[in-house]
Amino acid sequence: MIIDKDPFFQIVEKFEYIPFEQTLAWENYKDEGASQFIHFVDNKSTPNICCWGRIIKKPLVGKILDIQGEIKQTTITNKQIQHFWKNVIEEASCNMITYNSVSEYSCDYEISMRRAGFTRPLGNRVCPLTIFVQTQEDRDADRNWRRNLKKSLSENLVFKPINQPTLENAQEISRMFGELKEMKGLGYDLAPNQLMQILKDDNFKLFYALKDDIPLCARIVYIKNRMAADVFAANSFESRKYSATHFMMERIFDHLKEQGVKVFDFSRIPPSNNETDSVYVFKNSAGGYPVQYNGEWIWSKKRIYSLAFCVYNFFIRKAHQY
Repeated sequence: MIIDKDPFFQIVEKFEYIPFEQTLAWENYKDEGASQFIHFVDNKSTPNICCWGRIIKKPLVGKILDIQGEIKQTTITNKQIQHFWKNVIEEASCNMITYNSVSEYSCDYEISMRRAGFTRPLGNRVCPLTIFVQTQEDRDADRNWRRNLKKSLSENLVFKPINQPTLENAQEISRMFGELKEMKGLGYDLAPNQLMQILKDDNFKLFYALKDDIPLCARIVYIKNRMAADVFAANSFESRKYSATHFMMERIFDHLKEQGVKVFDFSRIPPSNNETDSVYVFKNSAGGYPVQYNGEWIWSKKRIYSLAFCVYNFFIRKAHQY
């Protein structure tokens, strides 16, 4: 059923874990002023699954409901999953629904999605793989990680959690991300005012690695109960010179261990035979293990919409296909 925003975010607190993509802070981050959001829950008194999505309009397709992640109980049944997503289709009143699940892969979940009417899209816009790091256990980091960490420890770097982030911090992150964007050929920016929407939330933590009081890199990490997830990374040109990212991540793992966090989700890896593979190599070297998400799903009122969406993404926008 569709419910209002305020009761929705009261209901989600009944769940053990809320993915950062389903938080109020993330909705505020995604709000571009005229954005329209819809909030769904299967049962207001005893919720088993819920999510919010954003209405967007795309050429060739029209009105699309885009959903990133979901919040669900571990005891949820196939029937409850199937019933919930059938209701989302009926109540959304859109030409298409795009849904990207960030929960760990389950055959039962896939069966339920297909029986509800969803299919896999014609081409993945994101890779459905990630790396989990067990922060309470000894990690088997590879030789490259250990070598870079040793190098960073000789550079007198300083690890600094930012407990009360300011707009100036958001501007520093945006600047460093601009340098990372240039190095990696990324197609988006991090706007300071939007970043403040998540930095104001206590579950989103900001960390710096500094040399001589100058920030070399920054990381925003989401922490909720015993889970943590990578949100944004911003690395300056100078950070590579000092292996600052390895130093900062090692200190973040130490911090999470002290906080009682059990698992850190690196939030996607893009293994490939092109330049994006460097992201996989870095994250994989930290000593975690690969995990598959339930991944991307699509429902469309007409089959032609699915084809048009594929053409728009991969031929007009020339988005990377995974």
